[in-house]
Amino acid sequence: MAGSPIDRITRLLGSDAPDRRIAAAIVLGELKARGPTVIKALAGALEDAGPTLQRHVLEALGVIGARRALPQILPLLAARDAHVRSAAVSTVVSIGDAVLPHIQGRMVDAGADERRALDAVLARLGGRAAFTALLAGLEDADEDEANAAAVAMRAQVRAADGKMRRSYLTQLQRVLVPPTKKKAPASVAVTKAAIKMLGYLEDARALPLLHKYAASKKQPAAVRQEALIALRFVHKSSKPDAKTVNALIAAAASEDRSLAQTALITLASIDLPARTEERLHPLIGHPELDRAKFIIDMLSHRPNAEAAAQLVRVIVDHDVRRATLAAEGLSSRRDAIGPLVKALATSTDRERARMLAKVIHPWAGELKPAQRKKLLAVVTERMAKGEHGWQSPFDIVDAANPKEAAKALRALYDKLKRRKPPERATQVLRLVCKTEQATNDDRYQLASRLLATSPKNTSSASRRSDDALRELERLLRLGFDVAAALRKDRSIDLDALYYVGFHLIEANHPVGEDLLHVVVKKGGRRKIATMARNKLKLTGKAS
Repeated sequence: MAGSPIDRITRLLGSDAPDRRIAAAIVLGELKARGPTVIKALAGALEDAGPTLQRHVLEALGVIGARRALPQILPLLAARDAHVRSAAVSTVVSIGDAVLPHIQGRMVDAGADERRALDAVLARLGGRAAFTALLAGLEDADEDEANAAAVAMRAQVRAADGKMRRSYLTQLQRVLVPPTKKKAPASVAVTKAAIKMLGYLEDARALPLLHKYAASKKQPAAVRQEALIALRFVHKSSKPDAKTVNALIAAAASEDRSLAQTALITLASIDLPARTEERLHPLIGHPELDRAKFIIDMLSHRPNAEAAAQLVRVIVDHDVRRATLAAEGLSSRRDAIGPLVKALATSTDRERARMLAKVIHPWAGELKPAQRKKLLAVVTERMAKGEHGWQSPFDIVDAANPKEAAKALRALYDKLKRRKPPERATQVLRLVCKTEQATNDDRYQLASRLLATSPKNTSSASRRSDDALRELERLLRLGFDVAAALRKDRSIDLDALYYVGFHLIEANHPVGEDLLHVVVKKGGRRKIATMARNKLKLTGKAS
């Protein structure tokens, strides 16, 4: 047959060989071959072709010009093959706004797949007219179709210039205005889709409408959820105002769990303004622990002092489960040291004080002098009064600066040692002796005080449980001259010397013999001297 190369290629579209037909469609598209004959042949090929050829023909028509082939293209928007539907959408879009009347005409009777394809065409066309058609088509759409249309519009909305975005905003506001006697309310599907697109605009001018829908208890929970999600988009690059925060917090406390979850996720995804943390605090006390967990976790990841302060407040004010979660959230927060120290200094609850101290402990070395001073003041004041609640503050100060802690305790002991009740001074001295800063002089002073109140029962069982004797034995092991110290100690009488000597001689310690000889020498004819003399004879130590 005669004809140009384009004619010969075009005739191949009628070949019985599928590969040749596909190749012809591809080549015609690559060559951008135009003309009525080519368009007619390509359009005809669509009617009896398989999916692969249909896709290549549609792609060629999209390049060459598809308007004359529109009657053959439009039915493919409902094709079973998803790739064919997608190619049909692209080809229809290439025609431009001239296709709008045809799209609107098919909307009424379109099935689910075709409707999504038609919505996709309108979304990709963009522009005021296409957007108007898209919104009008939503009136007959079900919820899935309306949602798909809104999602399809997202790229077009975000890519629009300022003028077009204002046009989109105006049209969406008309859809979402309150119903009147002449205007019926939009369906839930339409309302949700419009709100979704309103969020995609990322325009602060949409906030009044979004606030209204997010906060309105008259709206279905699904609509309120969509408004809450839209707020995330609007506040991507800006801090939310008080109305936004109020709407989110109110929804987060809702009895509807899905609505509350959406509000919580939105709260966590936007940059909240300062001092919002305190307003979140009531949610921590919500009966549902999962909501409290979410807020606590959210606060633990907010890098500001207010968030840390609120978590400290949870440890102090809330039940053990919430307090434990807050403590875990603060475990890596150096910025919480100040509020933690302040709370520890005022806490009178032993369990909460231990929690606070546990969180502070890894950072104890970073406490400022004023913070250590504050905790030491609490320790010494409570110990001086015989009150509880000094242990946890002391543990922190001792970890922060052991020498400073021991010095403060010794000063307190000096203040209390001649006051009544004597047990308070003894308690302070016991604490000194438990620290690594304790000296042998500290230990001896403790042993001396304990010896003064000891029952001095020489039975073996009684002696085994006597703290005074244990302290003296420890000093002997450390090489301290116990005998000399006891002889010089004016608070130690002969009964006490006899008791210690009796115990040590029973333990075969030479100091025991020395002490009993002192009792014999100083006791003269007194009974205690006779007892010491007899004990020495029984042990073969009499001189």
